[in-house]
Amino acid sequence: GTQDELAESYGTLRYGRLLEALIYDCRRFLTLKGPSAVFVEATAEAWLKQRTQDEKATRHLMHMPSTPMGWAAGKWGEWYPDILESNNKLGTSRAKPYWQEGWQHQHQRLLSMIAAQKERIPLTVSGDLHALAAGSIHKSSELDFSDNPIQSIVSGPISSDDLTWASTFRNTPPLVPSEISLDESLAPLENNGFTLLDFDPDNIQVRQFAWHKTRPVEDIDSLTPVNEFTLSR
Repeated sequence: GTQDELAESYGTLRYGRLLEALIYDCRRFLTLKGPSAVFVEATAEAWLKQRTQDEKATRHLMHMPSTPMGWAAGKWGEWYPDILESNNKLGTSRAKPYWQEGWQHQHQRLLSMIAAQKERIPLTVSGDLHALAAGSIHKSSELDFSDNPIQSIVSGPISSDDLTWASTFRNTPPLVPSEISLDESLAPLENNGFTLLDFDPDNIQVRQFAWHKTRPVEDIDSLTPVNEFTLSR
């Protein structure tokens, strides 16, 4: 491609006609413009929409935002307005300082375009929360995806330690925000680990593996999945 087609924060990983993975940074170009604020730059959002709507291009499509959808830890740079409340749950009874309403508007637009796919599995895979997790998003505020739930996966960290788990640093593990309805096949697990996704034309096999530093390094070679499921078109 030409220099104009290269970008540091957005890109595509493509395996022929089988899979396209849309990789995008959610904070590099964030704005603080209230209702019109964004996490993902506007031109990049238009690119995501165009690629997602082109269902003939590949059998599978995977969104890979740097900030997960479906869970939060009450910190500022998240899609969600929730903070940790006195009952140790996430909620919105108090305003999150400097959080922008437009971030959630963009979150809703992205989920809507992902769920609008008719032939492909609506799928998003992210890291960042220092955990492993998986679940299906059925509702997000006023949006109802019950007819085509969005599969959301947190892929797991490879180098976190005791002081970098959300439960240590933020006094809470990652939790489901108050306006999200999510069925968890794996609630956030604060271990190092990784996720393997095997794609064939009609299915995606998902296997999630966890390892803790209290275990011998040699155990990594023989790990068994802590979560395993198959998604079908």
